[in-house]
Parts: sequence; C-alpha cells; structure tokens
Amino acid sequence: MTQSDKAKDRSQRAVEMLGSAIDLKITELTESNRQLKRKIFDLYTIFEISRNFNAVLDYDVLVDTFLLTSLGQMGVSSAALYLLDVPEAGTLTLAESKGIAHEEQATRTIRIDGVLALFLLTEARPFTTADLAGRFADQPERVILDMFPGGLVIPLIFSAQLKGLVFLGGKVSGIPFALDDMDFLSTVANQFVVAVENARLFQSEKRALLELKEAQRQLVLSERLAAIGELSAKIAHEVNNPLSIISNYLHLCERSLNDPEASHRHLEVVRQELSRIARIVRQLLDFHRPPKAERVEVQTTEVMNSVLSLVEYQLEKKRIAVSRRYDGSIPAVIGSPEQLKQVFLNLIINARDFMPEGGGLTIEIETTDNNVRIAVSDTGPGIAEEHLPRIFEPFFTTKEDGSGTGLGLAVCFGIISEHGGRIEA
Repeated sequence: MTQSDKAKDRSQRAVEMLGSAIDLKITELTESNRQLKRKIFDLYTIFEISRNFNAVLDYDVLVDTFLLTSLGQMGVSSAALYLLDVPEAGTLTLAESKGIAHEEQATRTIRIDGVLALFLLTEARPFTTADLAGRFADQPERVILDMFPGGLVIPLIFSAQLKGLVFLGGKVSGIPFALDDMDFLSTVANQFVVAVENARLFQSEKRALLELKEAQRQLVLSERLAAIGELSAKIAHEVNNPLSIISNYLHLCERSLNDPEASHRHLEVVRQELSRIARIVRQLLDFHRPPKAERVEVQTTEVMNSVLSLVEYQLEKKRIAVSRRYDGSIPAVIGSPEQLKQVFLNLIINARDFMPEGGGLTIEIETTDNNVRIAVSDTGPGIAEEHLPRIFEPFFTTKEDGSGTGLGLAVCFGIISEHGGRIEA
C-alpha cells in the first residue's frame, strides 16, 4: 500500500469516527430534547393538578381525584391509598382503592412503626414493590406489595411525618417505571398531602364553627330563659295590682246592686283592669314566642315600640322617663323580630338597673350611610373605662348585687353579629 493509500484510509476512518460521534451526539441531544419536553409537560401537568387540589376542600373528593389522576397519568389499572387518620392509633388505614377486588383488601392497615413505613419515611422517595418486598417489609406488608406486581410505592410525607402511602400497580403497557415517572409522582404526592392537610384543617375549623354556633344558640336560649324568669316575676307583680283592684270593685258591685249607675261605674273599672291584664299577657306571649329561623323584613321602630310597651309600667315605677327620637323614614331591615326584641329588652333592662333612683332613657333610631343606627342611652353612671373592653364577654358583669348573669350583652353581641351588624359601647 502506497503512502497515498494509507493517507486515504486514515482519512476515511477519521470521517467514520466523526460521523459516529455526530450520530451519538444527535442521539444524546434527541434524548435530552425528549426528556426536556417530558419535564415541561410534567411541570404543566403538575401545575394543573396542584391548582385542582388547592380548589378542593372536600376530603373524599380530594382522595378520589388523586387516585384517578395517578391511574390516568401513569397508565396503571390498580391503586390504593393508605392515610394516617388518627395519629394516636399508630396505623395507616386504607382510605380508597381502585381496580382491586374486595376480597384482596384483607390488609386494611399498615403500622407506621413497621419496617416498610419506617424505611420509606427515612428514604422519602418512591420504590418499586419488588425492591421493597425483598428486605423492607413484614409479612402483612408483603401481602399488600404482592397485590401490585411491577408497581410503585410512594410515601406521603408532611412536616417530617409519614402521613400515608400510595400503592400503584404496574403499567398496563408493561413498560417499567422510569426515573421521570418517580419524580413526577413524588411531586404530585407532595402537592396532594398538603391539600389533604388543608382539607382536614378546613373540616376541623368547620366543625369548630358549628360547635361554636351551637354553643352560642344555647347561650341565647339560656339568656332568654333567664329573661323569661325575671320578666315573669315582674309581670306577676304587675298582674297582681289590677287583680287586687278587680277584687275590691267586685265587692263594691255586690254592695251597690240596688244602684245600677254605681254598679256600672264599678264594672267599667273592672273591665279596664281586665283589659290591662290581657294586654300584659298578650305582650309577654308575643315577646317570648319561639324564635323563627327565617329572616323577614323588620321595622325596627315597631319592634322597639313593642319592647317599650312591655316594660312601660316597670320604667314608670322606677321614675324613668323615656324619650324616643326616630327619623321620619326608617327603612326595613332583614332580621328576626324575636331576636331583635331580645337585644332591645336586654339593653333597656341594663339601663333600668343602673338608674335605681330614676332618670332618663333615650332611644334614637336613624339612617346613616344606608344603615339603620339604633342608640340606647341613659342618665346612669355609665360604664367604667377599664370595663369597656370586656362588656361583651360572657359572664362578665358589674352588678354588685348578684342580679346579673353576665350573659345579656354577650347574647346581644352574638345576635347582632349574626345579623351582619355591629354593636359597641
């Protein structure tokens, strides 16, 4: 072979080597491009999934959505989700499963201090069921792993605590799970466990709110019963006065049977006193009829006048003069007449109790900035400045004679708040 032929041969080999290197680089770039596209697609998918998770606060819907998403994205036909419902119990409980026969669900719990749970908490990443079944699972856990051949187990970790495990079966296509699949599932699992904690917190807050409303309802009922007791005693006294007058005039009627004119005058007094008793009883029954849940249009001036009429005799007896200052045109409000009566009565009784020697009570009702403003003021000593921050606290009272329960203003605050209003001193 001549020198020229040797040179050509070297050049040809160099070209072939360069071509092979270019082909390899193209293959690498193609694979990198594929992986990049997969990453972009996964990120977009994760963003959409995360947005959906964050929009769901119903625990059951969230669990179902997560499993269906995992099945669809990974192309698998079976999945199971174990969650830590009660931390004190120390077990993960089967929350939901897809594609598994009921007879295969014998193992419904996994101990969080077991080999499998502790290993996955430590590693904090997905593992294939085959890798785990060999060394990192007890016999009950292997039973579960065997239900998902060729599958994955993804730990759900929140605040360094194991909150659950996700079991996925092998892909329907038979293709093994890639690292990209595991990264994708890890990210989705992290989003899911945060959403689960948020849903549980929401449910807990919802239950607490319902319990608070029930406690408030009981508080309103207790105060209402207390008000009934106090008013009943006072109403009994008010009814006793006209009854005494009726009794006396009936005796006079017996003595004046031969004098029709005198008898007529005496019977007229009896009729007036009976009307007075009927009015008192009617007002009491009207005030204390069971409260209705529905809200209706209410004229606050009419409700206030009804309450003032109910306590009119008491205020007169205490030498308390009432001044009503109502705007000419007060719009109706949406509310419960019975509950508003209770608020007005509590405020008026408070004012009465702090004017034992008599005084003045002023009721103002006006419209300001499309709102109805109701002001109750009196000529009593007022509220000490150091007590103002606490006057709406339940059981806080400044009445020294022990007559106050400390519930009146707390109930008023609750009722007005429920009506979307504001009460202040």
